[in-house]
Amino acid sequence: MPKFSFILTARNEAPEVVQRTIDGLAASARAVDFEIVLIDDGSERPIEPYGGARLTRNPEPTGVSRARRQGAELATGEALIWMDAHMTFDANWLERMAEHFARDVYLCSGFWSYDRTQSHGYGADFEWSGTRDYAAGRHPGLGLKHRCAYPGDGAVEVPMVIGACYMIHRDTYARLGGLSPLFRVWGADEQDFSARAWLAGVPVKCVTGARVGHMWRPSFPYPVQYEHVEFNQLAMLRTVFEEATIAAFEPWFEPIPEATRAWLDSADVAGWRAIVQAARRVSDREFLQRFLPNAPRPRF
Repeated sequence: MPKFSFILTARNEAPEVVQRTIDGLAASARAVDFEIVLIDDGSERPIEPYGGARLTRNPEPTGVSRARRQGAELATGEALIWMDAHMTFDANWLERMAEHFARDVYLCSGFWSYDRTQSHGYGADFEWSGTRDYAAGRHPGLGLKHRCAYPGDGAVEVPMVIGACYMIHRDTYARLGGLSPLFRVWGADEQDFSARAWLAGVPVKCVTGARVGHMWRPSFPYPVQYEHVEFNQLAMLRTVFEEATIAAFEPWFEPIPEATRAWLDSADVAGWRAIVQAARRVSDREFLQRFLPNAPRPRF
């Protein structure tokens, strides 16, 4: 068995929720070699150290993607597992995940309610949106739709991870370049890394027998602005896809919000794009035909 690095990111989480997550992890992993890396991403009330977890506090929030990336840099295990800090676990969830752990595969668990009595899905589909309607919760770019039907036992290929429990081999993570260092606050994390995995020839799979609960909340415990979400979408578009795809998708973002445009102008998009494209093995044409048949069609 490899050493498992559980990477938890938290911002303004209730202490008892974080404690329950850590206790649940420790109980379910007591038979293996593991560590818990906890990133407090600028909580207004600093998270207290918990037994068995290695705590790092950011004085200012960096966002979900960069906090997860930071956790991976601190982790020492062969198996990297990212999680939110509001999770619960069946006793055998890790055993089920470990059965399918290998190089060149990106895994997620089944996505269940916090009490693990109701399934919320097994991976997700990519969805294209060309609409900006913040009042209705709509913005341009790549959205997602949960795959709710049980797809069968084992590790089943899915377009995208969902549920906030994701496992990858350290070597494969390094080959993909890591999680995005550009993203702000929240949004498009699952779409970005899942798309990059497929384009690099790394299949994305859901381990359907691994039951992990995730707390649903009606709102975030920190501010999330649509300008940040659109920045993440455009940063993903400009770094992950080919020029023809960018030309087909980006007009749907016009007019780009002023703050979003300013952030894009100051970000090292070209440098990150070079790293992402170096891992590519699959064309956009193949990816779009398989996962986004209803998106605008590029002129390849």
